[in-house]
Amino acid sequence: MDNLLFDPVGFAVERAGVPIKLSHKEFLLLEYFMHHAGQVITKDSLIAHIWNEDADILPNTVEVYIGYLRTKIDRAFPKETPLIHTRRGFGYILGTSSDIKGV
Repeated sequence: MDNLLFDPVGFAVERAGVPIKLSHKEFLLLEYFMHHAGQVITKDSLIAHIWNEDADILPNTVEVYIGYLRTKIDRAFPKETPLIHTRRGFGYILGTSSDIKGV
Protein backbone atom coordinates (compact mmCIF):
# COMPACT_ATOMS: atom_id res chain seq x y z
CA MET A 1 0.00 0.00 0.00
CA ASP A 2 1.64 3.19 -1.23
CA ASN A 3 5.19 1.99 -0.39
CA LEU A 4 4.27 0.88 3.15
CA LEU A 5 5.73 -2.55 3.86
CA PHE A 6 4.37 -4.51 6.79
CA ASP A 7 5.95 -7.75 7.98
CA PRO A 8 3.94 -9.24 10.87
CA VAL A 9 6.29 -12.21 11.23
CA GLY A 10 9.46 -10.11 11.45
CA PHE A 11 7.70 -7.36 13.43
CA ALA A 12 9.00 -4.89 10.81
CA VAL A 13 7.51 -1.86 9.10
CA GLU A 14 9.04 0.42 6.52
CA ARG A 15 7.89 3.20 4.26
CA ALA A 16 9.71 4.47 1.20
CA GLY A 17 12.52 2.08 2.11
CA VAL A 18 12.97 3.60 5.59
CA PRO A 19 12.52 1.30 8.62
CA ILE A 20 9.96 2.54 11.15
CA LYS A 21 10.16 1.64 14.84
CA LEU A 22 6.75 1.05 16.38
CA SER A 23 5.74 0.23 19.94
CA HIS A 24 3.85 -3.01 20.48
CA LYS A 25 0.45 -1.24 20.55
CA GLU A 26 1.30 0.84 17.48
CA PHE A 27 2.25 -2.34 15.64
CA LEU A 28 -1.01 -4.02 16.67
CA LEU A 29 -2.97 -0.97 15.51
CA LEU A 30 -1.24 -0.96 12.14
CA GLU A 31 -1.77 -4.69 11.77
CA TYR A 32 -5.49 -4.27 12.44
CA PHE A 33 -5.64 -1.39 9.95
CA MET A 34 -3.81 -3.47 7.33
CA HIS A 35 -6.31 -6.31 7.71
CA HIS A 36 -9.17 -3.81 7.30
CA ALA A 37 -7.64 -1.45 4.73
CA GLY A 38 -10.19 0.79 3.05
CA GLN A 39 -12.80 0.10 5.74
CA VAL A 40 -13.98 2.51 8.43
CA ILE A 41 -12.79 1.27 11.83
CA THR A 42 -14.48 2.65 14.93
CA LYS A 43 -12.73 3.49 18.19
CA ASP A 44 -14.85 0.84 19.91
CA SER A 45 -13.66 -1.78 17.44
CA LEU A 46 -10.03 -0.77 18.02
CA ILE A 47 -10.49 -0.92 21.80
CA ALA A 48 -12.09 -4.37 21.55
CA HIS A 49 -9.37 -5.80 19.30
CA ILE A 50 -6.18 -4.07 20.47
CA TRP A 51 -6.54 -3.58 24.20
CA ASN A 52 -7.21 -6.22 26.82
CA GLU A 53 -10.90 -6.56 27.61
CA ASP A 54 -10.12 -6.03 31.28
CA ALA A 55 -8.38 -2.73 30.61
CA ASP A 56 -10.42 0.44 31.15
CA ILE A 57 -9.52 2.24 27.92
CA LEU A 58 -11.05 5.58 27.02
CA PRO A 59 -11.66 6.64 23.42
CA ASN A 60 -9.07 9.38 23.99
CA THR A 61 -6.44 6.67 24.43
CA VAL A 62 -7.20 5.45 20.92
CA GLU A 63 -6.83 9.00 19.60
CA VAL A 64 -3.43 9.31 21.28
CA TYR A 65 -2.15 6.06 19.74
CA ILE A 66 -3.55 6.97 16.32
CA GLY A 67 -1.60 10.22 16.68
CA TYR A 68 1.59 8.30 17.46
CA LEU A 69 1.04 6.05 14.45
CA ARG A 70 0.28 9.01 12.15
CA THR A 71 3.47 10.73 13.28
CA LYS A 72 5.55 7.70 12.33
CA ILE A 73 3.68 6.55 9.20
CA ASP A 74 2.46 9.82 7.66
CA ARG A 75 4.06 12.94 9.14
CA ALA A 76 7.58 11.50 9.01
CA PHE A 77 7.11 11.18 5.23
CA PRO A 78 5.77 14.58 4.08
CA LYS A 79 6.40 13.81 0.40
CA GLU A 80 4.28 10.66 0.58
CA THR A 81 0.48 10.42 0.47
CA PRO A 82 -1.07 10.22 3.96
CA LEU A 83 -2.44 6.77 4.72
CA ILE A 84 -4.42 7.21 7.95
CA HIS A 85 -7.63 9.21 7.53
CA THR A 86 -10.28 10.28 10.02
CA ARG A 87 -13.99 9.98 9.29
CA ARG A 88 -15.42 12.41 11.84
CA GLY A 89 -18.13 10.73 13.85
CA PHE A 90 -17.35 7.31 12.38
CA GLY A 91 -13.72 6.28 12.88
CA TYR A 92 -10.51 5.82 10.91
CA ILE A 93 -9.53 4.41 7.52
CA LEU A 94 -6.18 3.17 6.22
CA GLY A 95 -5.58 3.75 2.53
CA THR A 96 -4.66 6.25 -0.15
CA SER A 97 -7.12 8.73 -1.63
CA SER A 98 -7.50 6.51 -4.68
CA ASP A 99 -8.28 3.50 -2.44
CA ILE A 100 -10.96 5.28 -0.43
CA LYS A 101 -14.01 7.01 -1.80
CA GLY A 102 -14.61 10.46 -0.41
CA VAL A 103 -11.09 11.12 0.92
